[in-house]
Amino acid sequence: MAKSKDAKPDTDKDANGFDGLAEGPEGDKPMSFFDHVGELRVRLLQSAVGITIAFFACFYFAAPLSDFLRIPLDAAWSSAGLGERAELQALQIQDPLMVDFRVSLMASVFVCTPWLFFQLWMFIAPGLYSKEKRFVIPFVVVSVIMFTIGAAFAFKIVLPFVYEWMITYSKDRGEIVQLELGNYFKGTTRVLLAFGAVFEFPLLVAFLAKAGVVTEQTLIRFWKFAVLLIFILTTILTPPEPISQLLMAVPMCVLYFISIGVAWVLNPAAKVAAKTAEIDAELGLDDD
Repeated sequence: MAKSKDAKPDTDKDANGFDGLAEGPEGDKPMSFFDHVGELRVRLLQSAVGITIAFFACFYFAAPLSDFLRIPLDAAWSSAGLGERAELQALQIQDPLMVDFRVSLMASVFVCTPWLFFQLWMFIAPGLYSKEKRFVIPFVVVSVIMFTIGAAFAFKIVLPFVYEWMITYSKDRGEIVQLELGNYFKGTTRVLLAFGAVFEFPLLVAFLAKAGVVTEQTLIRFWKFAVLLIFILTTILTPPEPISQLLMAVPMCVLYFISIGVAWVLNPAAKVAAKTAEIDAELGLDDD
């Protein structure tokens, strides 16, 4: 039986809010702004607990982790003929301890990436349909893989190239290179985390494309603005020198254009337009 226009909405409905919202995710209850804030707080708290537990475990291995992070620098140092191991100076008495804290914290983030991406999924899951919620395992696995690939790219390609180029440049000028302990590990860990994060971009676009938020046409239309934004972002995420900034910006641009293909495969603009026209026809909004 059809409802009257003057009929009041059923406030006891447990599907997805009031009339007009019933086609949302199955079993989803309406959430206010403060409900979302509360849910975000819970996910951030659980993420912090995971990182804290991993931190204490990683701190026990702070020394070998520090040696591992020195590999790109020591390789560049040796290639420049300055010895087998680079000399790092601690300018303040607390620097070695703070380096161990920084290295352990970065390692704990990498160890907890499955847990962190799972918490991210749990935060966005209430807005998904039941069939979409089944992709939690692929989402977490692909997120971890992309994050690891980004960090590995920085560790194996970007950092060795940047360090060797800069050391050689200084040596050719006849200058003595003196490296500070805290600054080296601060810059290295920052680059690794930044590259891990930016390599998540295709996955983000895939999610937005599946949700119908963006299409390949949208990405193509704004590619110039995106490239400009990428270069601005790289100046924030990398040390203040052009080589590492360029080595981050170029892969990000490549990932952006790869994302165009991802969006086209998952939810092409033609499909979105057809779906929109179908909804407009059902609602009687087509132009007649």
